[in-house]
Amino acid sequence: MGIPSNFSHKGLAGFHVSSSKLVAVEQQYQNAEGGYIVSPKGKCFVRIDNPRAANSDGLRQPDADNAAYSLTEEKNWLPRIHPDGTLTHGGKGAWLECRNILIPENKCLWFRYAFLRFASLPTNTFAALLFFPNDDTSAAPLLPPHWICCVKDLQQDRGGIYQTDWTEDSVRIDYDGDFQGTVRWIVSTGHSVTDRGAIPNNTRFARPGCLLIDAIDIR
Repeated sequence: MGIPSNFSHKGLAGFHVSSSKLVAVEQQYQNAEGGYIVSPKGKCFVRIDNPRAANSDGLRQPDADNAAYSLTEEKNWLPRIHPDGTLTHGGKGAWLECRNILIPENKCLWFRYAFLRFASLPTNTFAALLFFPNDDTSAAPLLPPHWICCVKDLQQDRGGIYQTDWTEDSVRIDYDGDFQGTVRWIVSTGHSVTDRGAIPNNTRFARPGCLLIDAIDIR
């Protein structure tokens, strides 16, 4: 099976989501600076996580449709160690996935995205791509994850900008032969810490950012 190639205002046919409120199809999206983002081809795109589904303190609104996926309670998630030695623990987040995907050994997974931040450090929202062979999402994903972007990158490596432009990304999976299984894009709000043995309280992972995906293909 292939990945659905685009998104429609009618919904996310062929995809699975962590929450219908945190993951949704958009025709435009307002960023932290008040401007609007649109698809480079004028089509719909999917938004993963919802920075505006929070109260004035940055905490997620307590309704069932706004429930974030808790990463610290999952056995299949590992924290990210940054090049400078600091560590980000994944806390609560949202995901979009497609199951029963076949990616031939000589092909790459291609997608076009924009990553947005709505808060500053020490909160470190990040987006990553995970692969689960044979659709077994209860097991650990293939490692390492494909890191897409994070707030720390934008602040420290890109001059403090609030968002990327639309960016093309290609991922060749380190797998023996063809890959068949689940592909999951995940956005997590984490907290940078210096003690690699510490997992901060999960209530600190409230203020989200988001990942916009405009198109997906296998090339």
